[in-house]
Amino acid sequence: MRGMIMALAMGAAALAGCSKPAADAGSNTTNAGTAPVAAAPAAPAAAVVTPGPPGPITLAQLPAPTAGKWARVSTQNGKSEPPSSKCLNGRPIDPLDGMKMPCSKMDARRTDSGGFVVIAACANGAGIEAKLKLSGEGDFARRFSTDATLDMTGGPGGGVHIKNHSAWTYAGPSCAGVPS
Repeated sequence: MRGMIMALAMGAAALAGCSKPAADAGSNTTNAGTAPVAAAPAAPAAAVVTPGPPGPITLAQLPAPTAGKWARVSTQNGKSEPPSSKCLNGRPIDPLDGMKMPCSKMDARRTDSGGFVVIAACANGAGIEAKLKLSGEGDFARRFSTDATLDMTGGPGGGVHIKNHSAWTYAGPSCAGVPS
């Protein structure tokens, strides 16, 4: 059971701003040895934030970061995590990327600045329940940040509270160097 809690905790860190790739779009794995990029290459001119007024949205209306390699610098529960990189496919952010349990309720809304907030209630069927809040802000073409909070109850070690902040920088259209 402790392994399940750790897998969920790691999923919470991974989901902070990740998109699942299409089956033929390459890897969605991270490379902890990849340092963040100092200056972001030019991103395509296409808008990646779905325009619209603040308020409720569908998950399909979440921002879609530019396809390609992204560098990430994160802190989890106040501690720095090793820099990593991830290949994103240009599709809307998947707030459940890395979660190992289904969520019965998910509400998303667009912020005044064009960012987003997703609130989810999840359960694994074995007594563990999780409440997730994921928010993201930025231009989603060259830079964005995400904040995730995951509170779990019902596990053998008591409640778990995870807070993650990630800063994402576009590293270029090629996902070379990101393991598959």
